[in-house]
Amino acid sequence: MSAAVTLKVVEGPLHGAEFVYRLPTLCSVGRSHDCTLRLPSDAWHQTVSRRHCLLEIDPPHVRVCDLGSLNGTLVNGASIGQRNPRSHLEELCPPAVPDYPLGDGDELRVGENVFRIGVSLGEAEEDEAHSELCGAAG
Repeated sequence: MSAAVTLKVVEGPLHGAEFVYRLPTLCSVGRSHDCTLRLPSDAWHQTVSRRHCLLEIDPPHVRVCDLGSLNGTLVNGASIGQRNPRSHLEELCPPAVPDYPLGDGDELRVGENVFRIGVSLGEAEEDEAHSELCGAAG
């Protein structure tokens, strides 16, 4: 068994949906047809930008950055990014768009949907982590 990152929708119109990633991937989230995790273009998702945020997933690690969305991306209730409605996307450059680490149990809000992050380690990684915590020689 290898490490995995799970995004489970715990609140919102997509409640109950689950997305599991076992391989490194850049996961774009938004309403655009080219997003990896595509949200519907319906009345429930009008506050979601076409390209809202980006998840860099390399199980068991996850990082998120807002892609200049008008309504922002929230991590555990705190805004991590939101474009000023008067500014243009072209004005955003990599230094102005920081990314944030996510861990097991963190919650990511995109529009009305809240995704709970689940991180599971593979058996070998779990054994190593247990050995390190217990002070065993490895």
